[in-house]
Amino acid sequence: MRIKPAVYFFALLILAGQSGAAFEELEIGVASQAMGGTGVVLFGAEMALYNPAAIGGIGTRTITVSGRLPFSEIDFGTYGIDGAFHLIKRWNVGVNLRYFGGDLYSEQMAAVTLAGMLTDDMSFGLQPLFYRASIADGVSEYGSATAIAVNMGFQVRMYNRWLLAAAVRNPFQARLGESSEYLRRRIDVGLRYEPATSMISALTFSRDFNGMRIHVGQSLPLGFVTILAGAQSNPVTVSGGLDASIAGIALKYAVITHPQLDLTHQFGVTYDF
Repeated sequence: MRIKPAVYFFALLILAGQSGAAFEELEIGVASQAMGGTGVVLFGAEMALYNPAAIGGIGTRTITVSGRLPFSEIDFGTYGIDGAFHLIKRWNVGVNLRYFGGDLYSEQMAAVTLAGMLTDDMSFGLQPLFYRASIADGVSEYGSATAIAVNMGFQVRMYNRWLLAAAVRNPFQARLGESSEYLRRRIDVGLRYEPATSMISALTFSRDFNGMRIHVGQSLPLGFVTILAGAQSNPVTVSGGLDASIAGIALKYAVITHPQLDLTHQFGVTYDF
């Protein structure tokens, strides 16, 4: 009975299908990237863009400042701020801000997440997102376009150590600008196994306009440091990282390989208060 709502929601995700997409990948989620992109089954404010239900069970106020340097190119950097706090009863609210680009071209995104515990074992999240892209001609503003999309997701704990999760991004096919180009639409589903605190094994599947991807991730706590590792398909990449927590402050770093291009680096600082 515990997983019946999850089965209904999963059916909705499958119906969402796939489409073409605009916009860069603006998700950062350092731990998720270090663990092969398995953020749909992870927790925390910076995971809300992978799964809005990720903040449903948080018990503290938290803020993360992070960045991503694709293929070691600072000109292509994405920078973000993620925060979450308790709202009322069993509900939390989160805010995610992203900026990508430079003087000639830039993308901005803001997301507001409402997530809560529907039962003791199941969280659900709903997330409207606001996108803006700006293009300059080198002297003045050439043009800009805005769009609004919606993400949703759930996480349900099973048998104490297992977690089932799924999320869908842009199921209503929001479009951007006069060209009406689709924003990225993506479906993620996954399983998480946690035999001990912070020792996580994750297996997730994602589907978007690039096709199906398989993601695997593992975390291993060693005192105040957690070692993270993962891999994904299409293209095949290997990733790793560290998460060091001291006195409520967590320092995070991830590195991701690519078959032809240079390494991608990600970094972040999280403060719980």
